[in-house]
Amino acid sequence: MRKYRKLLLTFVLLLCVIATASFFFWKKGTPYQQPYWSPNGQYYVQKYSNLTLSRFVSTMPGQGSDTINGYIRLYDKNGKLIHERFAVFIRDVEPMWAGNKVYLMGVEEMDDDPWILPTSSE
Repeated sequence: MRKYRKLLLTFVLLLCVIATASFFFWKKGTPYQQPYWSPNGQYYVQKYSNLTLSRFVSTMPGQGSDTINGYIRLYDKNGKLIHERFAVFIRDVEPMWAGNKVYLMGVEEMDDDPWILPTSSE
């Protein structure tokens, strides 16, 4: 019984380590499209494609990119992460730079909740 309990505990711990490592690998994502730089070149927005279940749903011809979901991240020019947000259908999302705020056009939740920048983007 004691050996069984030790084996079960080892299995559960290994499963937790694998799940945690998989999550961080998944969250990293793959860069999607080119970065969008702010007018003054101090900040940029990069989209990252993440594998989600919607990728495996069959689509009609020409709709393959409709299933691209992932993180949209705001960085400063040195590559320091400032903000991030998960969004669905990131293909057509574009940033709108407005002083010290960034709106993501195509992400409905961002209409009233823009990202605030440390300094102006203009």
